Amino acid sequence: MKGNILLDVRHLKKSYKKFPVLKDVSFQLEQGRILGLIGKNGAGKTTLMKSLLGLNTGCQGTIYFRGKQLSPGDEVMKSEVGSLVDVIFYDDMTAYENLEIVLRLTETVPAARRKKRIKELLQFVGLENFSQKNVRSFSFGMKQRLALAQAILTEPALLILDEPFVGLDPIGIEDVKTLLRRLCRKSQTTIIFSSHQLTEVCDLADDIMVLKGGEICYFDTYSHTKEQQTSLVDLMR
Repeated sequence: MKGNILLDVRHLKKSYKKFPVLKDVSFQLEQGRILGLIGKNGAGKTTLMKSLLGLNTGCQGTIYFRGKQLSPGDEVMKSEVGSLVDVIFYDDMTAYENLEIVLRLTETVPAARRKKRIKELLQFVGLENFSQKNVRSFSFGMKQRLALAQAILTEPALLILDEPFVGLDPIGIEDVKTLLRRLCRKSQTTIIFSSHQLTEVCDLADDIMVLKGGEICYFDTYSHTKEQQTSLVDLMR
């Protein structure tokens, strides 16, 4: 793969109670591209994402980010990776307060910039009119938008999204796709997202990765996949 390599995963393995879930997974991802991660239930998609985020213990293999080995304890590197994986909100707090507390915990955005950054993000995800509403009153789609805002608070270079379209209506799906494309174009953000909705994968992804039984059984550009008339469903079987 040519270009500016942002993420380089080498021989990643993960087992649960001696049952292998990831088996020697290796791949590279260029900056400013969107990777669609697909596979049947139990293929290892969420485990892979959690492993990249340092949320799984006992992983084998090496993950390089910008050429440097990724360490779960490295706060500077962690600030460059945003995620929508197992997102938790404080339901009795407002949307604004939820984002504010994350910024205070990460300390990557100067205090003088926090207010402006939060307002920018709420506008970016279309929640500017709901900033003072408690999250408890939010619909699922609104929570997904807030989760995306939270994921990009620190202007990460890499964004990891587990099923970002689940529970969204057709308008919500199109809005989220538009936001993700804008992130790629404007900030050269690299995005990895998983989805069972293959139409959305085809619409959004630059590259396609198929996991089967914890292994990569297919990795190619979507344009080449389409050109070869390769069926994503057949690849997942």
